[in-house]
Amino acid sequence: MLFSKTALLSLLAGAASAAPVPEEAQSMVAAVPQWTIANFKRTCNGADTSCTVQFAVDTHLAAPTPCSYVVNAASRASRATTSDITCGPYKVSSGWDGSWGEGNGFTTWAVVDFGNRLIVWPAYTDKQLVNGQVVKPDLSFQPQSISW
Repeated sequence: MLFSKTALLSLLAGAASAAPVPEEAQSMVAAVPQWTIANFKRTCNGADTSCTVQFAVDTHLAAPTPCSYVVNAASRASRATTSDITCGPYKVSSGWDGSWGEGNGFTTWAVVDFGNRLIVWPAYTDKQLVNGQVVKPDLSFQPQSISW
């Protein structure tokens, strides 16, 4: 009887020690202050074939970096995809999504600091982007680390 208890305990102890240790998830949140996208404004012409986008990236670690660019499209420039726009040390791109129906769309930007391997994804609804008006209050976003 003693042998069977000892054998059972040995088997249980072996099974417990052989269990894999779950790998902890790695947080991609960067240990830097939030970035504020300041004075965001999009102004489109009446035909929506040209829009000017203006804002500043404030990392709170250096002076804000202004960004201004023009989007031209045959139609719906306010919904046009953009990419590889240079604003100081940042690369900017954007994409519109209307999956929740007309009037419920939104645009998400990617603002990337390749030098420091950081990215934020500011996003604004179509309702926030009233033509030519600055979005207030300014919005802040936590940078994520880029791990390539």
